[in-house]
Amino acid sequence: MAPITGDLPATTGTRVEVEPSAKHRQAATEAAPKVELVQVNFRASKGLAKLIARLSAERGSTRRLVAQLLQLDGHEVPEVDLNPPDTRRRYDD
Repeated sequence: MAPITGDLPATTGTRVEVEPSAKHRQAATEAAPKVELVQVNFRASKGLAKLIARLSAERGSTRRLVAQLLQLDGHEVPEVDLNPPDTRRRYDD
């Protein structure tokens, strides 16, 4: 490679930091009240896992699905679980 590029002058690049435009900045959202969260896991058959995934997609999240089912069964469910904040990352492009 040296015979091919040996006569080229050395160069160094400069990094330019571009300030993101207002179009690409995330809009400030109202801060949700802090609620202590705990992880809930269990093993299930593949069929049940697929059913939960499908129903969760229809309802918006697994947390919302479980909360709504428990509420329909007559349990008192905290509002934050029925309508959890959407924490998914969004891209404008």
